[in-house]
Amino acid sequence: MVSAYRADALRDPTAELKELFAAHSTVQDFASQVTRHFSSVFSSDGAFSEIPTLDVRNPPESYRDRSLVRFRAMVQDTSPSPGMYLRRKASGSLGGWGLHEDTPGDDDQNVDVSELRECTTVWAVSIPGESDWCFEELSGPSEQSPHVHVPLKSYKYPDHEGSHVGVQVKLYDLDAAERLKSADLATFVGILTKEPMDIEAESPPEVPTLHVLFTRPHERSLVQRPYPSASSLSVREELVNWIALEALGGDVDAAEWILLASIARVQSRNPPLLPPSVTLFQFPSPPVPSLAAGSEDQTPILPTPALSHVLSLLLPLAQTLPLSLATLNKVPFSPESKDEDLHSGALQLPHGSMLLVTEGGVREGKLIERGVSSVKAQPLPPPRLTVNYAGNAGLVNINALQEVLSSQTLTYAFPFSSFSFPTDIGCIILTEGKKSAFFKTDISVPFQPSSSRPTDVSNLYKPASDLVLPEADKIAAFRDWIVGAQHGKVQVSVATSEVYLNHRVFSGRRIS
Repeated sequence: MVSAYRADALRDPTAELKELFAAHSTVQDFASQVTRHFSSVFSSDGAFSEIPTLDVRNPPESYRDRSLVRFRAMVQDTSPSPGMYLRRKASGSLGGWGLHEDTPGDDDQNVDVSELRECTTVWAVSIPGESDWCFEELSGPSEQSPHVHVPLKSYKYPDHEGSHVGVQVKLYDLDAAERLKSADLATFVGILTKEPMDIEAESPPEVPTLHVLFTRPHERSLVQRPYPSASSLSVREELVNWIALEALGGDVDAAEWILLASIARVQSRNPPLLPPSVTLFQFPSPPVPSLAAGSEDQTPILPTPALSHVLSLLLPLAQTLPLSLATLNKVPFSPESKDEDLHSGALQLPHGSMLLVTEGGVREGKLIERGVSSVKAQPLPPPRLTVNYAGNAGLVNINALQEVLSSQTLTYAFPFSSFSFPTDIGCIILTEGKKSAFFKTDISVPFQPSSSRPTDVSNLYKPASDLVLPEADKIAAFRDWIVGAQHGKVQVSVATSEVYLNHRVFSGRRIS
């Protein structure tokens, strides 16, 4: 019977929803009944994988109206006003879930206020930093749709110019909606339509809208792996050596710290047991590419460190943030509400993300507006940057990233207030100097490439296609080891906790 329900739901989810209401029309909390029914129908991994995916490869334009889809996404904005709908219309038919068709007997004069229900609306986006291998594992094989998707609200994605899908998500099960917070990850399964974003606006634009039938939250990780066993020590050694060889000029010590930073997660907030941030200093900057004639005002596009490609091959969530004066001045790092619409920032990343920050693109210039705030004065960076400050002001974007490094929180700015939300973001900073020009981290590691093989800077910035990859089963073992270590439970003794807290106090870091 379940398989029959599944086939019907895949073919025509609206008809299945209406049949369910006909059988349970007396249930006052029908939204919970919908969650139980559809989550049961697609409870097995095999059944769940049959649901078509909504993503950049299969955008909203590739589906017919009211198709059943699953959207693996990050909750970007929970501030939209809740909506109201009639659980049962005057005609006796089901309301909600985008069922707006006219039915005889349904009009404003026949509204039964006892049938009014509330639904929660959030804005969700494709998961920023999701690695290709993780995408393939969770979405399954599929051909690229010929439809080209142009996001209507690109400012709601951390990388405003990045390819992604943004969707208005409507949740009718309020218990499930209550648990969702900004930057949470979840797979929403529902009926895809296109509806206005703001019904109170004069001419509201229509956006992809998903009417959720049930939700699968990703509370710990996008993918699950068992905790590494003692027999996996050889895998760990091979993993460290591969990172060192392909991305760090043979520097095994630096590779060890990179690996440790990659598996660290927030263990406790009170007392604070936060993932340590790492600065890899004396790391060569890439050569500045020459610009074409007439392009003097353009910012050169620097090559990406090979370490960025390596992290993306190993981790489910890996993001690179190349710093430059243009980035600091123009790119928002923190989310900010404008006209009651939350614009995303580069640091609005899901829990479990690894952020690689590169300072090789910072050159002489002036920090203005976006880079500067009037909150408080900050010490000047090293003279080699020769940065000119626009007045006695702090650095807004720099302060935002330092807040993540120090306390694992990120401030969201609203018109009359601001709120700090918890983060769980690992961070590695690459800098050419003896310390970061802008940030204070827990651990500073010198870059010391192997003396047996001279370091060619181009090898540190080679494209992903030039990486020498291990065999498929070996790279899979590497990923299993890292993901398992990220979420394995380790008992920390009181004595160890005290040593860690004393280190944080001694190092001058703020405890929150």
